[in-house]
Amino acid sequence: MFKKTQLATAAALVGGGLLSAGLPAAAQDNTQRVEITGSSIKRVAAEGALPVQFITQQDIQRSGVTSVTELMQKLPVMSGFTSIADSVGGSGGGVTTASIHDVGEQYTLVLLNGRRVAPATSGTTIDLNSIPLAAIDRIEVLTDGASALYGADAIAGVVNFILKSGASPFTLTARASQTQGGGGGQSNLSASKGFGDVERDGYSVFVAAGYDKIKQLKAADREFAKTGILSGTQGDQIYDFFNGSSRSVPPNVDVSGPAIGGLRGDGSAINSISFSPFLALNGQCPPAHVVIGRQCFFDYTSSVEVAPEMERLGVYGSAKLKLGGSGWNAFADFAHTDVSTFARIAPYPAEFTLATSHPYYATYVLPNLTPAQAAVVTGVNAKYRLYDMGNRSFDYNTVATHLVGGVDGRLAGWDVTAALTVSKQKQDENYTAGFPLADKFQAGIAAQLFDPFPYARGAMPAGQLAALNATQYIGNYKTTDIAMTGVDARGQRDMFSMGGGAAVLSLGMDMRKTGYKQTPNAAVANAEILFDDPQATFNLSRQGWGAFGEMLFPLSKSLEATAALRYDSMSGVTDKVAGTKFGGTESATTFKLGGKWTASADLLFRASYGTGFRTASMKEIAQPKVDFGVTSGTYNCPFTTAFDPLGFFAAGHICADGLQYEVFQAGNPSLKPEKSTQWNLGAVFQASRSLSIGLSYWSVDIKNAVTSVSEQLILNNAARYLELYTTKFKVSNGLTYVAILDSAVNIGRIQNAGIDWDFTFRTSNDLGRFTATVAGTHLLKSRYTLPGTSDQWTTSLGKFGVNDAVSFRNVIRASGTATLGAWEHSLAMNYRDGYTDQPWTADDCFFLTAAGDCTAGALKIPSYSTFDWQTRWNVNKTLTLTGGVTNLLDQKPPLSLRVNGAGHQLGYDPRYADSYGRTFYLSGSLTF
Repeated sequence: MFKKTQLATAAALVGGGLLSAGLPAAAQDNTQRVEITGSSIKRVAAEGALPVQFITQQDIQRSGVTSVTELMQKLPVMSGFTSIADSVGGSGGGVTTASIHDVGEQYTLVLLNGRRVAPATSGTTIDLNSIPLAAIDRIEVLTDGASALYGADAIAGVVNFILKSGASPFTLTARASQTQGGGGGQSNLSASKGFGDVERDGYSVFVAAGYDKIKQLKAADREFAKTGILSGTQGDQIYDFFNGSSRSVPPNVDVSGPAIGGLRGDGSAINSISFSPFLALNGQCPPAHVVIGRQCFFDYTSSVEVAPEMERLGVYGSAKLKLGGSGWNAFADFAHTDVSTFARIAPYPAEFTLATSHPYYATYVLPNLTPAQAAVVTGVNAKYRLYDMGNRSFDYNTVATHLVGGVDGRLAGWDVTAALTVSKQKQDENYTAGFPLADKFQAGIAAQLFDPFPYARGAMPAGQLAALNATQYIGNYKTTDIAMTGVDARGQRDMFSMGGGAAVLSLGMDMRKTGYKQTPNAAVANAEILFDDPQATFNLSRQGWGAFGEMLFPLSKSLEATAALRYDSMSGVTDKVAGTKFGGTESATTFKLGGKWTASADLLFRASYGTGFRTASMKEIAQPKVDFGVTSGTYNCPFTTAFDPLGFFAAGHICADGLQYEVFQAGNPSLKPEKSTQWNLGAVFQASRSLSIGLSYWSVDIKNAVTSVSEQLILNNAARYLELYTTKFKVSNGLTYVAILDSAVNIGRIQNAGIDWDFTFRTSNDLGRFTATVAGTHLLKSRYTLPGTSDQWTTSLGKFGVNDAVSFRNVIRASGTATLGAWEHSLAMNYRDGYTDQPWTADDCFFLTAAGDCTAGALKIPSYSTFDWQTRWNVNKTLTLTGGVTNLLDQKPPLSLRVNGAGHQLGYDPRYADSYGRTFYLSGSLTF
């Protein structure tokens, strides 16, 4: 039988686990008390039994990743996060996030050395790109709610990045990777060095820097991604899918007039007709287009990218200074990152009015009208894709600076630490190509400086192309400044003796103020870019504070209990520009109870129950109405002349079929705070000297959950979401279009539950050491009430849900490592369940019967697995060489016919599969 400390170590390693790679860690020093994520009480690390996953430097190196984002999103417990693919026409904006147990990124607290950093949003969500991988010593992932200690956003759990400190040798690491299919290559360089020892020298200093460069991967470079025109069969399902755009190159035209299209069967007038002059003249559409009716629809997927280009520079430093013989130390942490994400999406979808007196009307439109139609024309709207101007290109640049200064020591029998945190982000969204200025573009059409009608892609004469390109805007679109200032203090001391040792009390408090300021460029504020509405300047701020107490009760050598209580107060949101305050102060008291029972020398049980409280983000509450592009998919008009409760048709607003609808964002001051309950029940079993088993059942229940309503739900259920409809006036053609609002609502409830599990096997013999781990998360429940209802439940478990996402029943990572002298070989497998794809109705006509009739349908997406291989050679004490292959079998993403949920990519879902394909990498590390 094993000693208790051996089981407790297993609890730390298995109950939390080295689940990322399943590798052993060095034994903890049982005399040194440290703070483990999830508790404010410092204790001997091996005694802990929280569901904390520990990821060491070794694990990071063996994983083959090059960024914190890659590392976090490989973990089985991570699901529902924002990936880099969301920056290709989605809402990512260059940001990547962590989300524990698919509960949502807004419920996962990310810390740096146990303290908060400035969020990437107006809430608390952290951009993982701002965490420097080269500076990480270890990562602790708490998969249990901890709001009673950390505050609102720890409902699902906590990710704590502990950065390196103290003396260490100079280490220089370089790495390069290349995909087999081309594109998406990477290069990385990092260096670090530590000086001094606090106890010996009275000080310590550590510095690290890293640089990463990731090349663009175009959709045209991957067979599975290069087109949105998809047809074939899956089982007995026949699909004929296309999600193109009527804004084409050359343009289609909409011609309006009384009964210009004749009469419908019910006798009502058809007051517009649409056609392609190019199709009428040539009898076919140009390349990358599909004929639908009399129009040419553009296959915009052919012009987007799979993954954007990225460049990242990170610098980190830490220092500690012994304050004489006082028993106190001063410490400081500094982190600075500069990240640019260069995203490119389909060329600009322009529209312009064509007067009947314009020469282009007589040349391209009039010949396609009957005399009777020509006599009633009241307007012509051209729908033009500015392909020759190039892709719409963005530079999302984020500069983050994080500074912490504090002291720790003993005061009146208390171990005390206190710190001041100043953390800032500056986010610039810059337009680098592809956006026309309204006045210049319209003047060019009026003066016939360029003629969009006769030329297919790339065929416009040089002189006209130069005139077209001269209309574009290049420069800053908007700047967002985010600042967080916080103060925290906590202390702990032994209180009284119990059967298992001293009871320990910990008390703490924290205060923080957060600001979120968005400033559009003058051209943007004045709506000078074609189709843009004026973008508002706003400057939001709020402040909050919290105080907590935690108590550890070691009832006996085998049984201990913990209790924590916290009070939080969060102010309303003030917009300093408008001089308006939205919402009032919200407060709540939350608690957490926990316990650990060491039933025997090889079996341990743990349990916890707690509550949580969270207010909506500042933008969700107080953002002014701002333009937010268009929907990802195309939709039919949800209103008819018989169902027109908002009077859109009566007012002459445009609401047509097959459109990408305009989208606005706006705050909702009526949002109520969210409240939650979380509980966890786990066990750790040391089956033998070689085999450890960990199981943990968890449950999260959130009331008054805050979320936005998906575009699909709004546009397919107009009667339920009338309050989320608005209009947009386009100066370029003088028309008003039906639009939707991306505005947060309280949807009711979210319930998630599942099991985290792992098996770890270790052995050694004369050949070497061998380790194998299989770990996963099994979702038992993942459901939520439909927005606008309190009792109508739906789910995304095993299917593409109305939230435009999939909750996977099983996510598994298995790995094995063999250490043979100076050589180490590792093989890892990543697995996700299959699921049912986005459903389509017969009206969508993406699925067909054998007779060719339209029918409802949805693809069955198969399970998806990839394998990664790595070999490391420790040449000597100075040099280590590493080579590897990710996606060893070159597994392609499975076919998906979804249009919602991610960026502009079609034919697959970039959030759930590897888009790069087989990738080779080589790295070398020098240590002096």
